[in-house]
Amino acid sequence: MSATTPSNMRAARCGLLAMLLFLCTISAARTSGGDADLPAGWRLPTDKESSDTAREDSRSRYTEVRADFNGDGVEDLGRMLKTRTGGGEALWVRLSQARQGPAWIKLDEIPRSERGSADLIMAIDTVKPGLIAYACFDTAPDCNFGADAQRPKLRLADASLLYFRPESAASLFFWSNKHRKFMRVWLSD
Repeated sequence: MSATTPSNMRAARCGLLAMLLFLCTISAARTSGGDADLPAGWRLPTDKESSDTAREDSRSRYTEVRADFNGDGVEDLGRMLKTRTGGGEALWVRLSQARQGPAWIKLDEIPRSERGSADLIMAIDTVKPGLIAYACFDTAPDCNFGADAQRPKLRLADASLLYFRPESAASLFFWSNKHRKFMRVWLSD
């Protein structure tokens, strides 16, 4: 048995303190989402910027979604981000790519707040694969916002991103394997 001396106890306390500090740092990095891995010039929204009461029924306050959007079996990340300057916001997806690793793709941007406040305007959620009634593709000159039964349908094999303004317009971004990019359809105006 080793003798317990003041120097042994001090070394044990220092070692324990170093291990606790290391574990706290790892835990904080995981839970904060870390701005370090975000696209340059962008940041996570603050709690105040996502405090609208229409966001209360979402754990992420409709600012983050996780799903496999491109069907490669790897979970992707969708986020509403704010610019570091200027008050703008954008929908970004960190998409897995087989050869290059994950990459950030900006799907839409609102340059600055339309309402004159710093609050997030748009929100995101995940839509499960299935049959989706839509009004039109993003580039179409006319849209059919009639009843779902009269609308064209889109059969999606993978999860997609619902991009919406709470209690207002909504669109859907989905990954097209044929075009190797996200495409957008409008659901409501």
